[in-house]
Amino acid sequence: MTDNQRVTDVEQESLGRAARIGLWLGPTLAIGVLMLPLAGLAWKAHLVLALLVLMATWWITEALPLAVTALLPIIAIPLIGIEVSINPRGQLVCATEGLCRDAGAAAPEFIRRLGLGDLGAYYSSPIVLLYIGGFLLGIAIERCGLSTRIAFGLVARGGARPGLMLAGFIVAAAFLSMWISNTSTSLILTPLALSVAAGAAVNGQENPRFATALVLAIAYAATIGGLATPIGTPTNGIALTQLRLEGIEVSFGQWMAVGVPVVIILLPMVWLILSRGLDVGAKGAAGAQARVRQELEKLGSLTPPEARTAIIFFLIAGLWMVSTLIADWIGAVLLAGGRIDSGHVDTIIATVGALLLFIVPSGGGSRRPLLTWADAQKIPWGILLLFGGGLALAAAADLSGLSPFLASGLNGLTEVNAVIVILLIGLLVIVITEFASNIATISLMGPVLLSVAASHPSLGAASFIVPAAMAASMGFAMPVGSGSNAIAYGTGKVKQADMIRRGLVMNACALVVLTIAGVTLAPLVLGGAGGG
Repeated sequence: MTDNQRVTDVEQESLGRAARIGLWLGPTLAIGVLMLPLAGLAWKAHLVLALLVLMATWWITEALPLAVTALLPIIAIPLIGIEVSINPRGQLVCATEGLCRDAGAAAPEFIRRLGLGDLGAYYSSPIVLLYIGGFLLGIAIERCGLSTRIAFGLVARGGARPGLMLAGFIVAAAFLSMWISNTSTSLILTPLALSVAAGAAVNGQENPRFATALVLAIAYAATIGGLATPIGTPTNGIALTQLRLEGIEVSFGQWMAVGVPVVIILLPMVWLILSRGLDVGAKGAAGAQARVRQELEKLGSLTPPEARTAIIFFLIAGLWMVSTLIADWIGAVLLAGGRIDSGHVDTIIATVGALLLFIVPSGGGSRRPLLTWADAQKIPWGILLLFGGGLALAAAADLSGLSPFLASGLNGLTEVNAVIVILLIGLLVIVITEFASNIATISLMGPVLLSVAASHPSLGAASFIVPAAMAASMGFAMPVGSGSNAIAYGTGKVKQADMIRRGLVMNACALVVLTIAGVTLAPLVLGGAGGG
């Protein structure tokens, strides 16, 4: 048995022990919360708080599969009987007497209980549908080999110098992870990095520093690149759903206006941290560059499936960039002056792209479409359930009055500078996500983030939600911090001490950059207190 296998076995045993403890700890903590005398908190909101604690415990300890825990709101929330009404915009709002409205005040004309039909809308929200289209596009890019060609092409342009080659891997990983999953990006590029490191060997001796730098560069750049687009990483989608609860619709292009600058700033930091002392010698550099060219030559010329997938990819990506303009045109021309949210247009565009992938034949004499339903089975459906569960939980917290109650308890934060608040939230999220699922982390933070945003109305919800969602992906220090980290550590080229040391530096850099983005770009691009 290898050392890596032993480490994996120990991790699995530890995880199993935590899951067994968490399975019983969750209900115990939930019952304990129900027994707490929380003055001013309505009983139904108290029940939602207990549900939040139960789900948090099970998510953090992975007592059940994450997606299974995300189904709990479907069972619990209709039984709680949360009273809701409809506001003038047609949105559900809290109607709990004594918290959401003053006792004795006139009740809304129409009050009903939050039901299963309402919850179903959260599990199939436009963001979930956007991700289905994005996942299908990513699957098509991987299936035809276009992702590999793009990666090898970008790395080959890095040149023969070790620093430039490292930069090539960083750019390739970041670009691919904008459109396909971070883990898939690492799986595509890591074998190439290992091959390049082997090609740089001199007299049969591989340069361990070079191999470590390449592998970590892929892991870190793949994680960072996912911040650039709404579909780059699931935590971005969760942020969009949380913003939608506040009435803030964010288009694909608007998210990129925040995400791309963050990525552009963080990537050079990755290069600076990993390139220090990187020297493989002239012979090693030439060998590494030759290995990249050999891999690229093996791919041959562009195939018909690659070309057709590329056309659809650039078409959909281009339409996403101008979705706000498309929404304006649809409202003015097709809807006779009506309005359609640009976020909904993004979902329509993604669905059109998915349909094209199932319609357009692969070419080259084959009638097989670019995608079949068998390919679609690779969609990570569990992530979509996590979206729905997190959104339903956040909505229940808001509609039951739990979020206003939490906000009232955070009134003291109004005296604390917003920059410090955003920094502390980011730090908390990064620490948690090093050991727990990043999707579960940001899902659980939803009610808290909305409450914190209410205590700083001058900035608006985006200034708190967007940096926190991005921070949830910034698990650079631990092998379990992300799928990309796990792949890098599994190569055997990265010592845990090296990952922790460099990862902590990256965590600190990311924390500063995300805080600055939260107080500058987020309110500028996504709107301040007014939302909309």
